[in-house]
Amino acid sequence: MFQLLLLALSFLESPVFMASVSVSRSKPVGIVGGHRTLPGRWPWQVSLRTYDYKASSWVHICGGSIIRRQWILTAAHCIQSQDADPALFRVQVGEVYLYKEQDLLNISRIIIHPDYNEFSKTFDVALMQLTARLVTSTHVSPVSLPKDTSTFSSTDQCWLAGWGKVLQNVPLQPPYQLYEVKIPIQDNESCKRAYRKKMSDEPQSVAIFDDMLCAGTLGRGPCFGDSGSPLVCLKRKKWVQVGVASISVDCSNDLPSIFSRVQSSLAWIHQHI
Repeated sequence: MFQLLLLALSFLESPVFMASVSVSRSKPVGIVGGHRTLPGRWPWQVSLRTYDYKASSWVHICGGSIIRRQWILTAAHCIQSQDADPALFRVQVGEVYLYKEQDLLNISRIIIHPDYNEFSKTFDVALMQLTARLVTSTHVSPVSLPKDTSTFSSTDQCWLAGWGKVLQNVPLQPPYQLYEVKIPIQDNESCKRAYRKKMSDEPQSVAIFDDMLCAGTLGRGPCFGDSGSPLVCLKRKKWVQVGVASISVDCSNDLPSIFSRVQSSLAWIHQHI
């Protein structure tokens, strides 16, 4: 389905799907409800780019995470096609500012989860293999993946970071700094009830499946441009990625956002990396 950048951008601007966001420390907006992040705080955070011929530059479309020195995890809907050409994408690592004078990294291989459904957004995850292994540092480092047996709840300290719109119709302004927000995980049943109540009159409601995870609400969560960004939780003094940003309605104004649950795709991820 992925044709060129314009098609990708038009898809990401759909009011149901997420994208990255940023916020001023003095105003609770942006990666809705967050604030600027410091260099090195989220060393696995990456920016996924496609080429904009009008701007003559590689522009940010989604977030992602380093899960191994040669592997990036992002959302499948950022790629859109099982046969997408890796040459259409680049990755920026190790920066909190977009569009720094930095060499972008090439992708050699893209693998979309075989059970990904573009309509329901089930298993909305994709792997991207870099052409070369990363050199790790304080600013570039993989995030840990969860164990099958790990449990996560509203009592865990969980954070989301990303670049993108400050609000639904407000783009991120220069210097395009990464923003972060602490958001609570919600159990799926509560999340389903919230969506049913809020969207009862909608002709096409959002379905929440077992491979999905809900987090954030009341003005805290992702917005357009944060798709693919990692939701991480602190577990035994280690940051663990539990989700991949997938679906958000009205930039998380009053509904939890929906993430692809990493644990549901663990076997598939380990099979490839």
